[in-house]
Amino acid sequence: MVSYFNWIEPSIVSSLAGPLIKEELKDCKTANPLMRSLARLPKDVPALNRMLYLETRHFLADHNLNYTDKMSMAVGVEVRVPLLDPDLIALAASLPTKFKQNGSSGKWIFKKAAESYLPNSIIYRPKTGFGAPIRRWLRVELKPMVDDVLSEACLRGRGLFDPVGVRELIEMDRLGKIDAAYTIFSIICIELWCRIFLDR
Repeated sequence: MVSYFNWIEPSIVSSLAGPLIKEELKDCKTANPLMRSLARLPKDVPALNRMLYLETRHFLADHNLNYTDKMSMAVGVEVRVPLLDPDLIALAASLPTKFKQNGSSGKWIFKKAAESYLPNSIIYRPKTGFGAPIRRWLRVELKPMVDDVLSEACLRGRGLFDPVGVRELIEMDRLGKIDAAYTIFSIICIELWCRIFLDR
């Protein structure tokens, strides 16, 4: 269940570490915060509720809500999230799993309740994301930048990432064997940050 939250396989992540990261982490004992969170739950909690708990505790708190708040405040927009009212969350968490998911359809009870107010074409339409097209950018518009910023010479000189591992990751992503867009994007961000703040 914890692997559901991984952007990329841990074995691939370890192939990306360069000499500086390997040296820094050689004696590090990693503790997975997701496993710690799951350990706090009673053993009889259904799998769906365990996953929803992790989503709420980590993905929403550490990712979605954090970014939404930063991006909206950056342009002076106040975002409200009414479905995250603590009492509503507690009620939703207490519902039996059969009301939360019906086959592959999530938010089942919420959708059924909305049928009195909205047309089915709205309630049951496919979910559409609101993310940046990072995958396309890295493979098309920003492809030359990816090859430049993550060139063997740049990565070897910095020492944070293994040039061979990064190149293999990029190639596997471009061939469609894996989806490593967010990992590649993260490595680019780290390299650009280093150039701005460390290479002065």
